[in-house]
Amino acid sequence: MAGAVVLGVITSGAAASAAVDSTNSIQDHGRRTIEAMSENTRIDFVPPLDGSPLTREWFHSGKAGFEISGPGAGDWHGHITIGYMVGFPATLSGKIKFQYDTPGLELQLSAPSTLDVFDLIPRLGIELEVGPGPGIQTVEAAGGDISGAEGFIQMSGFHGTVTGVIGPTTIRPFVKVVSADGDTVVSYGPLSQN
Repeated sequence: MAGAVVLGVITSGAAASAAVDSTNSIQDHGRRTIEAMSENTRIDFVPPLDGSPLTREWFHSGKAGFEISGPGAGDWHGHITIGYMVGFPATLSGKIKFQYDTPGLELQLSAPSTLDVFDLIPRLGIELEVGPGPGIQTVEAAGGDISGAEGFIQMSGFHGTVTGVIGPTTIRPFVKVVSADGDTVVSYGPLSQN
């Protein structure tokens, strides 16, 4: 059974209280400051359900936020992505497999407002040729188009696994914000190791 997940894109005029794990910012061509934030990040490694010593399994909860300040901040548009950098010392086959379970949620704020929930039990998996190791792989887990001066994507119980690794696995979550003009800022969250 897939883990329970809450995933949404929310924009708000009010600031929320949160434990900020990391931030990074740049100034774009319009002299606006684009800030990417990782807040309330929690990654819990759990024993793998398949019982394999080559599998690592975790649940991720947290918030990926953005804040725009400067001229025309309210008219700003871009894209936000949550992902992982996965570090491993070695692989048995030269391949690793990533698996994510998460439902989809689409929210449209323009008239008429709509809310669509789809893929209630989706499963996204990729297999990567990585060689014998050691290595680091980057995987984008979730994202969405964003606009305005601030907002966030929030996840709770996001389930992930990686199989085919030998030794400890390190997960470094990241938040990437890209403006419509291509200006990019990435904020890296705290390391978690099983």
